[in-house]
Amino acid sequence: MLRYAVGRLGLLVFTLFLLTLFVFALMRLAPGNPAALLLQGIGAVPDESLVALYEHKWGLDQSFVQQYVTWLLELLQGHLGNSFVTDQPVMEEIASRLQPTLLLIACSFIVTILFSVPLGIVSAIRENTLLDRAVYGGSILGLSVPLYWLAILLMLGFGVIWPLFPIIGSGSANHYVLPVAAISLVQGAYFVRMVRSFTLEYKHAFFMEAARARGLRRRILYPSYLLRSMLIPVMTVVGTSFSGFFGAAVMIENVFSFPGIGTYMLDMIYNRDFPAIQGCSLLVAAAIFILNFMTDLGYYAADPRVRLDKQRWEL
Repeated sequence: MLRYAVGRLGLLVFTLFLLTLFVFALMRLAPGNPAALLLQGIGAVPDESLVALYEHKWGLDQSFVQQYVTWLLELLQGHLGNSFVTDQPVMEEIASRLQPTLLLIACSFIVTILFSVPLGIVSAIRENTLLDRAVYGGSILGLSVPLYWLAILLMLGFGVIWPLFPIIGSGSANHYVLPVAAISLVQGAYFVRMVRSFTLEYKHAFFMEAARARGLRRRILYPSYLLRSMLIPVMTVVGTSFSGFFGAAVMIENVFSFPGIGTYMLDMIYNRDFPAIQGCSLLVAAAIFILNFMTDLGYYAADPRVRLDKQRWEL
């Protein structure tokens, strides 16, 4: 287990290094000059002398390699640089906006898992019944509805027509109800569809038919054979879903004026704030890689075939 974890961790570190290079290069290739945009934002004329002054202050007049090495050395020291717009440390600005986004993603994830996984399993077990058709049709509808449109409908219905919940900000638990509902409905439709497909696939597998032929009852057959066999694909869907939840959170934060990482990232993208964009991108990518790393460890612990394949490869 330790050797497997160390190997995966080494691959994770190498991937993060390549990501830093990709994000840094992408920012330099993006159109728009950060100094000119900053001067326009404060109402100043972006003449060449002022633009050159800001570029020298931020180190943008250096070569690409010099800029990257300087930023990478600061990154290894735990410093993401200062924002071009606010001149404040990017790490502090991200930390001040991280809690609302994490809480939004965590609540949406928990609600999604609690209703979508059992619903997908029950729907597949009761295949071709009225419940199965209703769940399947609902999942198709959920996948077809744009998230921003659903969020606006929830705001209109439960924030304007029936003012039950606030629609702007994140000051209380009530502020999370509509954003969490919007994300959970859309993400839950995807989870229901995937879990239902996995359940149907393993429900009609040969080993399930053999177990039925031996006379095993459902109370033993489904938990011991069906659900255990589905553990790996369900772990894959759950473990790789963070990017989907984060993308949904970015959109929802802007619809509901949520003071989180999503609104911060979009504001910094509009202003070409390189340190802020690089810091946010690296944070999100690191979270995705770490969750994938934990999912790989879960594979190793849950499925003996992973350990056997590893041993065969070593031999």
